[in-house]
Amino acid sequence: MTKQELAERSEHSSAHVLALFDQPEPNPKLALYLELVQKAGARFHGLELNEPTAIIGRLKEIIEREQIQTVSALAKVSGINRSQLSSLLNDPEPNPTLATFDRLVVALGAEQEFLFVKFMDEDVEEAIAVGLEDVEAMKQEAKVRHLRAVPNPSSAKSAADAERAANVEVKAAVAELTARITELHEHNVALEKRIADDAAELARLRGSNTSLERLRAEDQSELDRLAQENQELVQLHMRDRAELAELTARKDWSLGRKILFGISCFAAGAGAAALVVQARDRS
Repeated sequence: MTKQELAERSEHSSAHVLALFDQPEPNPKLALYLELVQKAGARFHGLELNEPTAIIGRLKEIIEREQIQTVSALAKVSGINRSQLSSLLNDPEPNPTLATFDRLVVALGAEQEFLFVKFMDEDVEEAIAVGLEDVEAMKQEAKVRHLRAVPNPSSAKSAADAERAANVEVKAAVAELTARITELHEHNVALEKRIADDAAELARLRGSNTSLERLRAEDQSELDRLAQENQELVQLHMRDRAELAELTARKDWSLGRKILFGISCFAAGAGAAALVVQARDRS
């Protein structure tokens, strides 16, 4: 396939697609990139669909698999703004740029998990080919049946019934073929993911994934920093409580005594006011 053919197959402007090939550092949105991948007949290893949600979902699976616990560590190693990364991972309809996606893959050391493969495995394609032959044969047989179903020109109703029955049979065959293809494709992708996960486990045991080991170290450093901050907050809280207890112990008067003193002051003031009023009345 040429670039021109791919551009023409795309649902976007052909000129826009062709311009991407001329840029030294093209950086389209992930959705556009995946559309071109789809039109070229490819997909990422271990993924059924060429959709941003599927891609980001797989990245989140890798993050969980590798037990990366802090967004800050991933943001620092990938060079992506922390708030931007957090929004991306929580967006129900993510669509980052290709560069952002690439940085995350590199930071996770997951380049080998995002290689291109043919959209359909050879076994699936063979199933399609065999199935199509079956369907075509049934179509041809349906045409023959249609001719045989008309014993005389007056039996138009029986001919129509035969044609409908043949169409139903063809549709059933197509539905069976579609289900078979879907099942084989899903099984194939599941195997690809399992192989990738097993390979990642071996790399983890050997410590051979340098990018991921750097991310692990940064993640542990971030966890240690958060633990230290939490410990300092606990100590500060305990110190505040101790100071409050000390201040409370220094007070000579209890709350009850303060209330009694306030009442006595009020009573004394009221008595003095009464005396003033009486003196005025006398004068």
